Amino acid sequence: MRRPAGVVVAAVVLGLMALMGIFGGLVSMGVCLFGQAALAIHSIASVRAMMEIFAGMMLCFSLFCGWTAVDLFRMRRWARHSILVLGGLEFLFCALLCGVMILVGFKPPPVPEGAASPVSLQAVFIGMAAFYGVLSLIGAWWLVYFNLAPVRTAFAGTGQAAMETEPAASLGVAAQAPAGTPAWRIVIIVWACLMLVSVLYLPVVLFMHLPLFLFGVVFRGTAAAALMLAVVAVQLYLGAGLLRKWKAAWYVALAWQVYTVAVFLSFLLPGVWARLMAYEQEVQGRWGLAFTTSNTTVAIDQRPFMLMGAVVGGIFGAAIVALFTVALFKRREDYLGAS
Repeated sequence: MRRPAGVVVAAVVLGLMALMGIFGGLVSMGVCLFGQAALAIHSIASVRAMMEIFAGMMLCFSLFCGWTAVDLFRMRRWARHSILVLGGLEFLFCALLCGVMILVGFKPPPVPEGAASPVSLQAVFIGMAAFYGVLSLIGAWWLVYFNLAPVRTAFAGTGQAAMETEPAASLGVAAQAPAGTPAWRIVIIVWACLMLVSVLYLPVVLFMHLPLFLFGVVFRGTAAAALMLAVVAVQLYLGAGLLRKWKAAWYVALAWQVYTVAVFLSFLLPGVWARLMAYEQEVQGRWGLAFTTSNTTVAIDQRPFMLMGAVVGGIFGAAIVALFTVALFKRREDYLGAS
């Protein structure tokens, strides 16, 4: 059977991205393991551990993308679902990063005296916004293209003769093909994958003994670890339950949406924002985030970034919560049965 040209192009693009990710992951792992003497940042054990974990995650994710690209060439059915999930993740995260870079570009952070650069920070942030914007468009392309009826037909293994004939005949046969995975089901699959991937942050939090900020309260020590373990347990259950279509997972997912909205609204309470700034300064001190000029060492002021991140994150967060909630109700028969 002839492969659709769009599938070949998408597989090539994903394969190139996977190769760049694998190369970057290997370089990062090499720097983390063998470049300690060259990087002063490795004097902070927690920062080095974080770099190693992120490099390992990047490498594993890139290898998975490469596997998906190979099976796209082989027209494996699972590869179509995989690239839909990858496209959804890429679109969401890159669109968010693009928005943040645009906001920061309009008001870049001040440059300390003696640290002038021939390239303006505004141009750097706008260039990064353009880069993330292109990546988000690639994700949107995958989401649209791999949900087209002819593409679903090709991966379903039906209409083989039609793929060898004229495109018009191919489209005619594809219209009679099975619908495949509904778009709202893809949204839930992406959500479940996000829940499962987020569990990888647990070792980082436990190793660094980081405090946790929730509803205006800072949890430390055993309380922070217990709270993190509880959140991770819920995320694991949600990730597995949404993929396996467990009935109870639908109700837990709905409760998680209410919890997420409550977290967003808690930042509107008096004094919560000030406590969050104090919490960020404490975490910043643990990371050792500072830069040195010829005269003094200056801590990085993250308040402008926090404010911009709060605005952009609030907008995208509300959109994502609305999207996932609609998906839950659109596909409730998967979990609750026909009503």
